[in-house]
Amino acid sequence: MLLKNILEKKLKNFAKKILKKQRPQILVITGSIGKTSTREAIYQLLTEKFKVRESIKNYNNEIGVPLTILGSRNPEKSLFGWLKVFLKAFFLTLFRKRNYPQILILEMAADKPGDLRYLMEIIPRGLLKVVVLTAVAPTHLEFFGSIENIFKEKIIPFSYLSKTGLAVVNKDNCDFEKIKPLIASKIITYGIEKPADIKVSDISLKENGLEFKLNFRGKTTSSFLKDGISKYQLYPVLAAAGLGIFYGMDLEQISEGLKKYRLLRGRMRKIEGKRDSIIIDDTYNSSPEAARRALEALAHFPFGKRKIAVLGDMLELGQASEKLHRQIGRVVAELRIDYLITFGKKAKYIFDEARKAGFPPDQSFQFEDFDKVSDLVENLIKPGDVLLIKGSRAMKMEKIVKKIMARPEMAKDLLVN
Repeated sequence: MLLKNILEKKLKNFAKKILKKQRPQILVITGSIGKTSTREAIYQLLTEKFKVRESIKNYNNEIGVPLTILGSRNPEKSLFGWLKVFLKAFFLTLFRKRNYPQILILEMAADKPGDLRYLMEIIPRGLLKVVVLTAVAPTHLEFFGSIENIFKEKIIPFSYLSKTGLAVVNKDNCDFEKIKPLIASKIITYGIEKPADIKVSDISLKENGLEFKLNFRGKTTSSFLKDGISKYQLYPVLAAAGLGIFYGMDLEQISEGLKKYRLLRGRMRKIEGKRDSIIIDDTYNSSPEAARRALEALAHFPFGKRKIAVLGDMLELGQASEKLHRQIGRVVAELRIDYLITFGKKAKYIFDEARKAGFPPDQSFQFEDFDKVSDLVENLIKPGDVLLIKGSRAMKMEKIVKKIMARPEMAKDLLVN
């Protein structure tokens, strides 16, 4: 632990000095869910006009953010690798690098109170241009204790914005009226369900993706998200549009630029399953809000026949864990999903509550043994079935996806990890 603290402190000091020397514009993305997809959409759009670097992989913590600023991968336990990292850092503090990015997109996560303030302290005054808040939702409750504490943490980056900067806020998933007085900069809001500056309309699900209209203050353009299956997958597109507007792009340019954006692995991606089934792979992670969105997408998916939800534990929810799992069980019952299969000690509460809410006993199953749950899923599949596979990262639900893929040899190219 001591070595880790020393490493983090050294990286933080070098990262701050590098930013002072290189002087890029900084865009910060934070929120309870949707950070990485939002980061990717913004990156794809802004590369149309600028030299941009985004966070490497999921480098969004005390080690990852400085490594992104350096442009280095994590050497893990390699002493020689860390020596190269610090040599590179040293030179970047001394010399302006001609091809250093004009814009750095930094994804910032918070697992506990104080994490975001630590990361924001890396950014020298005057470099922060934009803060994007994707959502405030019950994640990491085990360490935060309450949704109010999560809210307090997630809004910290706004206090670092100058009047010439921009705050981009998801109005559907944040208490905007509570946030607005705390922001001194310009604000652009986005949303699907509530009135906002940037919105979508005329959403239509096609076999190859989502057609929709992008709207900003009376102006409208047609757009398309390849392989999209849920309206919630449009949130990153809307956030990116806010950045495009800030950097002088019109809606047509934004729509064209976002054609490069692709859904990330394990985030509501369609995969061809065995026996002509369709898999909705949402295995990257899970939380109550994300699980609700995924279940709604499954229930309203217009193609296929039987709808099957395979749900694993949602972790790090603290004392609210049982309550939040039970809420998802009620959602499953209300949406009239055809089959429910749960995996894990905590997911048992989803199963139990769905049963209490009237879910058919012969169409619901609970397991704590991985082989048993994966075998049942494989044997249950019939032609035309649509299966949602979702759970927290530690549940490794992608292994179930691999077992039921039509082409498991493609797992390395399609699945997380």
